[in-house]
Amino acid sequence: MSREYIGKPGGASTGMVIPIGQAEGTTRRVFPHLLDAISQIQQFYVIEATGQEIPDDFLTIRGKLNFFNVGFGAGFLEALLFALLTSIILPIVSDPPTRHAMARYFPLLDSNVFLWVLNLAPVIVSGGLCCYLSRCYIGKITRRAIDFLLLGRLFSLVIKGMILFFVLIFISKSINPQTAWHVAEWVSFRNYSVTTRIYEIIMGMKPLLVERAFEIIAIFAIAIVMPFITIWGVAWFRKHKAARDRSLMEA
Repeated sequence: MSREYIGKPGGASTGMVIPIGQAEGTTRRVFPHLLDAISQIQQFYVIEATGQEIPDDFLTIRGKLNFFNVGFGAGFLEALLFALLTSIILPIVSDPPTRHAMARYFPLLDSNVFLWVLNLAPVIVSGGLCCYLSRCYIGKITRRAIDFLLLGRLFSLVIKGMILFFVLIFISKSINPQTAWHVAEWVSFRNYSVTTRIYEIIMGMKPLLVERAFEIIAIFAIAIVMPFITIWGVAWFRKHKAARDRSLMEA
């Protein structure tokens, strides 16, 4: 990792190591991706884990906003990919004949576990990366950066989750035999046999939409809570273990 020393006005070094590009007490660089923000947090962690202090004002308002924005963007992308996968998987699950026909070419489609894991893959990956930060949750600057990253993701998932919930409920209430048939005709260009199949798929999806809407709320709630529980839980365990070790040494 590239580092540089911040010296005192008289030329003497403070001994504090700051990552290159983050000198002069600023964190102005915008992180384009979640991995970039995590890499920056790891640099803060390496500095503070060695016992060196970073000034409180080093993580500026712009720096905090950068981490918040990255978390918000990561949560938005996570929810968007989840919604796209749901829109693909839901018609397959709602129509067993179509599902079994496709399973002849891709047998894993017959597995509910596989479809669930595939649907949850964006949430699992993004949530896993955030939980990984539990090992870095030490030091004032590192903790603040992680907290703002998680807060951005939290706000994004809450907004996106509520939007998806109401959209699915609205679509479910809008589906009736007449509208389903008109949509099927429009999609199939009035081919009767194709229209009939699409109509059956749409009507089969209607009861699943409400069920999936509430599942999304539960999934996003878990996706929001788990990183906080993991990171704060590991931090508490680390603090408790250090206190216990000190008491044993003093005994």
